[in-house]
Amino acid sequence: MPRPRKPANPAEALVGVAPLAARWIERLLSAGEPPLTLSQYLALRAIATEPLAAAELARRAGVSGAAVSQLVSTLEGAGWVEREPEPADRRRHLLTLTPAGFEAFQAATRRVYGGLGAVLADLPPHEARALTDLLVTLEHVLAGSPPPRRRPPPRP
Repeated sequence: MPRPRKPANPAEALVGVAPLAARWIERLLSAGEPPLTLSQYLALRAIATEPLAAAELARRAGVSGAAVSQLVSTLEGAGWVEREPEPADRRRHLLTLTPAGFEAFQAATRRVYGGLGAVLADLPPHEARALTDLLVTLEHVLAGSPPPRRRPPPRP
């Protein structure tokens, strides 16, 4: 195997690795039972941490405000998520995992961790810890602000 070229900066490195990691994760998720999309998994992961309003879920799962309603509808239809009135504001609802949703999340997590763990097992322990620390920081940075808006499609 040829020796990898060292990227000029972190953005270049991220551009190289993010699509490859996403492809691995998507395939691991879709091959299991129940099969999940990456967006569904990220939504279950976010809700497993704490009950969330749909707007906060959109931010954490990296989907648009319009897409989050379809995502939540799909998760509700599968019996994985339910809406509960928010105690402080009964007009708002918080999303929580059902027991079936928690089990689907745990099963998917085992598949992802197992599949990626095998690939990452060759990293020296100090590099694996450093990578973990950097990725946790990067996740907080990226989840803290919405991605740039998509350009509108060109008019015919």
